[in-house]
Amino acid sequence: MEQPGSISELEDFAGQCIHSQNHPGDIHRFTLFSCRECGSETLRPALEHHTGSETYDFKGIVWGECTSCGYLNRLFTFTGESRRALREEHPVCECGSREFITGMCERIEGEEGIPGFFDEGVIAGKCIRCNRNRIFAFTD
Repeated sequence: MEQPGSISELEDFAGQCIHSQNHPGDIHRFTLFSCRECGSETLRPALEHHTGSETYDFKGIVWGECTSCGYLNRLFTFTGESRRALREEHPVCECGSREFITGMCERIEGEEGIPGFFDEGVIAGKCIRCNRNRIFAFTD
């Protein structure tokens, strides 16, 4: 099981990816993904890119196969009936591992602490073998 310090490092990394330090009045919500069947936080992510997906504006589905029980979790979806699947990407760390602790950080515009509109987000992971952080997708 991953140590809490590593999860907070992933949260900090994800916040830095969307420049949270430049938006102190906004709300930055971090969600750690875990298996819906067994609760494990170690997943093998797969990104299913759909039409309209761009480098800084992912369209499609992010899947996470649980490394403990094999359950295929739907982690994030931004698509619609007018979109179609183009390709699937299976992220691999520089060390060769496909197993990550994965989460999403979203920026919600805020005005004096009152939530406003979604601005942007990032889905990122921390390799469980070497603890290297990496970006999987930006959402906008």
